[in-house]
Amino acid sequence: MGVGWGFTPQLDLLVPLGCALTESADGNAVAAVDADQRTTVPGLYTAGETCGVGGAALAVNEGRLAARSVLADSGTDPAPANRPPTALRSAVARQRAFARAMALAHPVPPAWPEWLTDGTVVCRCEEVTAGAVRAARADGAHDHRQVKQLTRAGMGWCQGRMCGPAVHCLTARGRAYEPAERLVATPVTLGALADLDDGPQTPQTPQTPQAAQAQQAPTDNGHTDKECS
Repeated sequence: MGVGWGFTPQLDLLVPLGCALTESADGNAVAAVDADQRTTVPGLYTAGETCGVGGAALAVNEGRLAARSVLADSGTDPAPANRPPTALRSAVARQRAFARAMALAHPVPPAWPEWLTDGTVVCRCEEVTAGAVRAARADGAHDHRQVKQLTRAGMGWCQGRMCGPAVHCLTARGRAYEPAERLVATPVTLGALADLDDGPQTPQTPQTPQAAQAQQAPTDNGHTDKECS
């Protein structure tokens, strides 16, 4: 059995680009989009968890709507065999309603911070405990950014993507979490994503100069090992 509680969308790319945000049913900040997945920034579209965590089926249908919008805004007609936009919008509305119902039926309990002992690890990357976060709050920190400066929570590999909301909730109770603006991103080409379908690649162990020299060493018959192999 798997249990998921308190998922938060990653808005790292949308916030620096100036997209307006809105609040979803689960209390998260999400990208504000129109009925066809257009953001408030002209020419920018988004789908999936950035519009609210609601499952794979919702994300796929939002992606289809976004793709239709890209084609329509560029003056290209979608393929006739594709699902009509009204059917896609109906599916998205239905799946979003289900996501809202799930968020309302199974909210994160407001008393969850009281469950944590001082030894509970909040930031796994830097091994920062709930006790350290509480101490930083007692010293005057009022949001996750100031806690980060005092405890290093959020300075590890994930850069606060995993622990940021939890640290904020422990520190600034009652105030909405504001996603951090990240100015550095790693672009990924469509070709790199397409290569993922080929399955995992076996990594090649780099040869040392000594190993390469031994491979080329002459044998008794006058040939090299590489030539005989």
